[in-house]
Amino acid sequence: MQFTQSISYPGTVNEVVAMYLTPAYLERRFGQFVVEGSQAVSVEGERVSFAGTVRPELIPAAAARFVKSDLRISFTEEWATNEAGAASRTSVTVDGAPVSVEATSTLTSAEAGSVRDVTGNVSVRVPLLGGRIEKEAVAHLGRVVEREQALAANWLEEHR
Repeated sequence: MQFTQSISYPGTVNEVVAMYLTPAYLERRFGQFVVEGSQAVSVEGERVSFAGTVRPELIPAAAARFVKSDLRISFTEEWATNEAGAASRTSVTVDGAPVSVEATSTLTSAEAGSVRDVTGNVSVRVPLLGGRIEKEAVAHLGRVVEREQALAANWLEEHR
């Protein structure tokens, strides 16, 4: 299911890209969702990866019956800067579950900092239920954006 979101940041394009390429920021961003000690973060140039085992209590009851083992989430994001700002390609997969997210975004300067416009697709490959789960996931994106904006604003303020 397709989605679009816009996220505002109180920092320049360069500050925001640097934040997204910082391992400590990724650990703060995703750490609460994974089992402590299970995460691995790597940065290679403009490409960052995060992986970890999803905390079992975060798996919705409706989905838990389809889960046979630990779920390992893998997040990869690659950035490229240009004259207009920056662009990224993001991929999220979950080993052990038929779920994936693919997205692209542009990050441009704005009056109060910068704005990231994200376009993507959530895919849940579960017969009969996949479409409903995708709709629920996309419906929750507003809360994800609010959390992302607050987390980023705090990080940027702390690291200026």
